[in-house]
Order: sequence, then C-alpha cells, then structure tokens
Amino acid sequence: MKSKPLEISIVGAGIGGLVAALALKKRGHKPIIYEKTESLSELGAGIQLSPNANKVLKHLGVMEELQADVYEPEAFQFVHYRTGKVLAQQALKNSSVKIYGSPNYDVHRADLQKALLKIINKEEIQIEKNSEIIDLYEEANGAFIKTKERVIGSDAVIGADGIHSIVRKKLWGEDQARYTGNVAWRMLVPIEKISSKFIQQNTKVWLGPKKHFVQYLVKGGNFLNCVCLVEQNDWTNEDWSEKGDISELKHIFSDWHPEIQVILESTKPDSLFKWGLHDRAPMNKWSKGRFSLLGDAAHPMLPFVAQGAAMAIEDGIVLASSLSSFDNVKLGLNNYENKRKYRTAKAQKTATRNAIIFHLSDFFAIFRNLVMKFFIKKIMDSFYKYDAISK
Repeated sequence: MKSKPLEISIVGAGIGGLVAALALKKRGHKPIIYEKTESLSELGAGIQLSPNANKVLKHLGVMEELQADVYEPEAFQFVHYRTGKVLAQQALKNSSVKIYGSPNYDVHRADLQKALLKIINKEEIQIEKNSEIIDLYEEANGAFIKTKERVIGSDAVIGADGIHSIVRKKLWGEDQARYTGNVAWRMLVPIEKISSKFIQQNTKVWLGPKKHFVQYLVKGGNFLNCVCLVEQNDWTNEDWSEKGDISELKHIFSDWHPEIQVILESTKPDSLFKWGLHDRAPMNKWSKGRFSLLGDAAHPMLPFVAQGAAMAIEDGIVLASSLSSFDNVKLGLNNYENKRKYRTAKAQKTATRNAIIFHLSDFFAIFRNLVMKFFIKKIMDSFYKYDAISK
C-alpha cells in the first residue's frame, strides 16, 4: 500500500542526510533536517563517487550542479610503492557507463555538499541549524526529538548524524567506536605545485607494507587529493581535524617512489590533517519503532573500499522508496533496513579485509600482486553494478 505524505525529521546535514531529504521530497514527503552546528562546512577531503552513487545523484538532479567540479579518471590503478609498477588496472572513463550504467567521478567533499545544498534550497527543504538533539522518544501519535529549546514531533526520525550518532546512542545505548589500528592523513595539493610528469589522469593506490597512499584529481582536475593510510598502534582522539606534521609524514614515506616524495614536498604544512580510523561491527538491527539510522550512524566503515559516501547515498534513496511503499511507517523503516543491511555489512567487511590485504609485507605481497587484476574487477562489479533507485 502506498503511504500518505509523511513528515520526516532527519538528524544531521551530512551527505547522507541531504540525499535522504531530497529523495523524500521527490516522493512527496516533507523532510526537515536538524543540524547541531551553526555552519555547514566540510573539511578538505576528496570522495570517489562510484557509478552506484552517481546514478542516485543524477536521479535527484544533483549532477547538473556538480558536473563542473568533478573529475573523471581514465583508470583505477594499484601501484607498487617503490618501483611504480602498475600491479592492476581497470579502465573507467571509456567503459564505466557501458559496464556499470554511470560514470565514475572523483570530487571534493565540499563541492558535493555545495551542490546538494543548492538543490535543497531550490526544493525549499528546511534546515534547522543550531539544533543539537539531547533526547528522543516515541508515542502513539509519532516520534519526538528534544533540543534544549523545544520538542519536535514527526512521523519518523532518521539518524544521519555520523559515527558518533546521538540517535544511535539514545536508541541502543553507549557503544564506543573501535580504533582500527590505522591513521589517515589527508592533504589537497594544487597541481601547479607538482611537476607535470607526475600528474596522471588516473586514480592511483600505492601499496606498501603497513601503509598505502591514494591519489586522485578533484575540483575539475585542478587539485590532487591525497590520502595516506598508515598502521599505528594507538590513537586517543576520534576527531579528524587534528593537524598533521609534514616532517613526520615525509619520514614515514621516505623510502617510497620519487612521485610520492614530490607530492609531499609540494604539500603545504597547514593543509595536512590526520585522524585515527574508527569503525563498528555491523548492527543486527538499526530500526526501532519510528526511528532508524542512515550512513555512518548505521554502518561506519574504513575507507579501504571507497564506499562510505556511496552507501549513505544509496541509503537515502532506498529509505524514501521504502517509506513510500507502505502505509505503516514502522513497516517502511523495517523494509528499508532489510534492503540495506546485507549490502552495507558487506561493504564494512570488505573494507576491513582490504586493510589487511593492502598492507601486506613484501613477501606476502608477491602472491597478492599476482591476483590483483582479478581482485579489482570483482570488487568493482559487486558494488558498482548496484541500482539503488530500483530497490
């Protein structure tokens, strides 16, 4: 049975929350977003927008606003950390649409957020800033969230408030995210700072013992986004805005390929950030009554499969579809969870496994490198072919 128009409270104005709001509005519902911060700002991080995510963004009209800021790589490559030898390669630019039904793009997170917010404003979707949720509860006539100033009622509440989700905490109790033994370093380097011989039109993943280095172009090809993922025994701060020390990073990668050295030399010290990577085990259930979760609030994952943002984007469109297919909100939320739980758990587990595979020692890497070309195609097929719009 088709549902009547619903009032949906979305907690969190990240990428997943914004996509969910657009998808719900497109289905005739009334979403309102509640964001605890005063300004919607994103740190300087890149995102790999795979075809499964781009299908949704195009469906919602976002790609029209985003097109000028994306970069479409020629290919995806795994590369040896010292020799620069290509271990495996998958063509993207000339084959992604044919194989997966949509292009593969790299984009700066702030540019994606800007495009989403432009459509949000065009659709007159309300964002209530400075609205930190301190409690929530359910009654017979709806779901309620409580801020310091007021109580807000709606037909359903969606927690899209990230790995430290207050909605998750209130529904299922305190559950500390686990440190995974990996630290991520991020920087954004203007391409004019780098020798032209090192600027390639590919997404490259350099694999080495206990660490790897990811690079790809963003902002229409004008900046090189880099992510360095390094094994580290401990981390006490879950915040990902800690300043990084460029001399420390240069030391960590001192024996890597000259291309890496050039990139690090071209990095402005004040543009470098690092943070410890945390995750949680897949949840057995993430919907309860008129409440549910989305994105990192439900299934935080390591970046070793580059599907965190894509999973949140998929969540948003499937949530809207499920709530529109049932006259009972609780059944709709359970349907959404059932459609998403296996796939997102698979992404979480794949990312955790890749953390081991990517960081093998030189001896074991010999065997990994022999099968890498089969590995890359299998992973891409399993995630990129998915069509969340039809679910």
